[in-house]
Amino acid sequence: MPCPSPSRLLLCIALLAGATSAAAAAPDAVKADVASRLQAQVPGLSAADYALGAEAFDGELRATREAAAAAAPGVVDAGKRLWNRKFANGKTLGSCFPNGGRRVAAAYPQYDARLKRVVTLEMAVNQCLKSNGEPIHELADGETMGAIIAYLRSLSDGLKMNVRVPVAAEEKLDEGRRLYFTRMGQRNFACASCHVQSAGKRYADQPLSPAIGQATHWPVVREGRAVTLQARIRECLETMGAAPFPAGGDELNHIEYFLAYISNGLPLKANVGRLRGSSPP
Repeated sequence: MPCPSPSRLLLCIALLAGATSAAAAAPDAVKADVASRLQAQVPGLSAADYALGAEAFDGELRATREAAAAAAPGVVDAGKRLWNRKFANGKTLGSCFPNGGRRVAAAYPQYDARLKRVVTLEMAVNQCLKSNGEPIHELADGETMGAIIAYLRSLSDGLKMNVRVPVAAEEKLDEGRRLYFTRMGQRNFACASCHVQSAGKRYADQPLSPAIGQATHWPVVREGRAVTLQARIRECLETMGAAPFPAGGDELNHIEYFLAYISNGLPLKANVGRLRGSSPP
């Protein structure tokens, strides 16, 4: 767009600046920005502590949640049975994943260049079922999909998050960041209102976890059921007075992609226990 006169110079500069800001930010810049904000908010917290979530701010909470984790093995065992169940064609879920599913969860979500979509671990499980002629599971069902994901992530317990963002997926990552920072709902909150600007403060007597590290400890086991990260985000949206995005929809997939990417380098901690009434993460 040419600038025909000096009087329009500022307008042209503003338009060019707007176009630049609308472009997807580089993944490293996205992560660095969130890290910088959190460092300013909780300067006493080390980067490694982010993986502890809310427990980084409350030792007593950490002890009680470790006790609550006693329910996790039952959920993981249920997921293992579903994982090893033979399909009609003799295959299992493990046949669709490298190494039978071992050491793969820390690399999800992934960008699928063929589908041109971000694919979560839950979606990958359903893709396997569908390709083998088996009925798929509801993404939000803690007794089936939740249990399967609990078992699958247990096979990567302790591995460092390693989610990749190719150039073709940078726009998806940036949309996840934008949604995380967008105020919505009757209470006019954003996810970042609690987990960036107010990280470490308390809400309903629970410390608010930092955004970095939130993707490391899912699903959580609460009241004997597996709660996935997307299920928890939907709960948060309801608390904010906003209509939850559909499970498995691009909006939630991109938010999860963003949270997983900024958690890269932190160890995956599968199936953290939660007490009744506690508010993870």
